[in-house]
Amino acid sequence: MKIKPRSLAKHFKRKKRKQAFGAIDEGKNVVVEPIPLLRAASYGGARSLGTGEFPVDGPIAFQPSAASTVGTHWSTMSNFSGDTTLGEYDGGGGGGFHRRAGTDLLMAMKSKSKDLGRELKEDIMSVGKAGADMAIRPVSFLREKTLFMRSADLGVRHPYDGHEDSKEEIHSHYHRPSADAPPGVDHDPKEAWVALDTGEGEHAPVAPFAVDALAESGFESAMNKSMWTPNKPSEKVLARSQAWSDAVWQRSGVVNVPPRGSADENEVLVWSGNFTHGLYGSDLPTVRAEGVINMAPIKIVEMLMDSSRVHEYNKMSLGRDDVLVLQDDLENDGPFGQSITKVVRSASKPPLVRKPIEFVTLMHARKLEDGNGYLIVSRAVTQAEEAINSDGKVMRSEILMGVNVFRNVEGDENRCVMITVNHIRSPMVPMMIAKKIGLSAATGFFNDLRALC
Repeated sequence: MKIKPRSLAKHFKRKKRKQAFGAIDEGKNVVVEPIPLLRAASYGGARSLGTGEFPVDGPIAFQPSAASTVGTHWSTMSNFSGDTTLGEYDGGGGGGFHRRAGTDLLMAMKSKSKDLGRELKEDIMSVGKAGADMAIRPVSFLREKTLFMRSADLGVRHPYDGHEDSKEEIHSHYHRPSADAPPGVDHDPKEAWVALDTGEGEHAPVAPFAVDALAESGFESAMNKSMWTPNKPSEKVLARSQAWSDAVWQRSGVVNVPPRGSADENEVLVWSGNFTHGLYGSDLPTVRAEGVINMAPIKIVEMLMDSSRVHEYNKMSLGRDDVLVLQDDLENDGPFGQSITKVVRSASKPPLVRKPIEFVTLMHARKLEDGNGYLIVSRAVTQAEEAINSDGKVMRSEILMGVNVFRNVEGDENRCVMITVNHIRSPMVPMMIAKKIGLSAATGFFNDLRALC
């Protein structure tokens, strides 16, 4: 339908008060469709002058159509409130925009803007009682299905604090850490928890920030010299080997290590220590180990992150399954950066142990910040539904902090320095022998990987 500018006001007046100018999309957002404003035939043919938008709140806006012959001073998406110049008259030739037509159009729009806005508001309000809240999409989380992770020691930094006035609904655990324990877990007033997912396969908003904090904390714990005490054999190696003495606490860059075939190449250096944060598990010893693996860093990362390959390096494994894959791309950016991020369930049956030992663990792999290697961090995860319905057929153990650092070796792309940190809570291990078992297991892991080279 063509509308002469002088007839525009009459056109709007003829509109029924309850005729909707927009539609409601699936996200409950009000969408006001642009209304074309056509140029009259007497002003250079029946071509569109442009489109207008008529929001409930805020100024009416107008977008002119492109016209190559107009010598313009267009005000793009101009507010119709105050003096606005629609265009400069080009002498009337070539279908140029006529000043009188523009003035008539502007006056008609200004005269009807208030009435039209009121009509649109009534139309939109009639959609439902939500009214002004229609732009807020309801948030749904399944707490019983959600995977939760401890976070009090991580100092998670996230953007959801101080936004109580935001239209987005903020949920504890899902948007920010909460001291409230997940269902089925005993409350600890010093603890904090974050949700990794929504219970429906999507990551929770706070999860990328929590995983970042875990990666940072894990790397720092591996490289914090003051936290660790070497055992006697390692102390002797460090005293006699300048190469190892220089390499063990190197935080960045490629590493120089004892050459292939040297006496010190197959050493596994081990340290014991404790986390001093005073939180869950801080009473348990932790173990750090470092040594050379004659395999490219990326090859080890790919093997360790592939649940189908666990049997290659862990002969006691009963298998490992991916519970939830949040991201699976080390090269392209995603919510968790360039990473492989997933939750796995693994089981093993050590000798002399009656029941299988089960771990449910978040694993996160990424490149080191300087690009000279890779980092894997791990931490125990609790699913509320399983915590409530545990049948006692397996012994649940927890990786409180697991770290693997793989550094490139100078001049040899098929070698790396591997650093491990293992802080584990297992009901089957008495406190008095936990340290001894941890040191032995750390050395065994290096030997199992070396057997594959």
